[in-house]
Amino acid sequence: MKLKTIDGGAAATNRIGGKRFSCLLAGQSSATELLRSCPVVTASGQRLGRVRSVLVDMHSRQLRYVMLAPHQGKSAVAIPWHALYFDSALVRLVYYTYS
Repeated sequence: MKLKTIDGGAAATNRIGGKRFSCLLAGQSSATELLRSCPVVTASGQRLGRVRSVLVDMHSRQLRYVMLAPHQGKSAVAIPWHALYFDSALVRLVYYTYS
C-alpha cells in the first residue's frame, strides 16, 4: 500500500528534509477500518464530525492526528490523537479538552 505523505511545516520535517506524516484514509488498513466514519463529539456531546483519515508519524510509526470529514461548508479539522478517547458504550471518539 502506498501512503500519501504530507508536509507538517518546518518543524515536522526530518534532518534530511523528508516528509514527517503519512495519511491513511479510513478503510485503508485494519486499524483505520475501525475508525471509518466514527463520530467525534466533545465531552458535552456536541457533534464535531466523522473520521475521514488519520495521520501517522513516519519516524515513530505512531498515530498522531485524526482528520475529520468537512461538513456543512466547514473546512477539514485535525485533532491530536492524545486528546481523544474511545467511548465504547456509544461507539464514538470523544474530544476531551481541559477548561
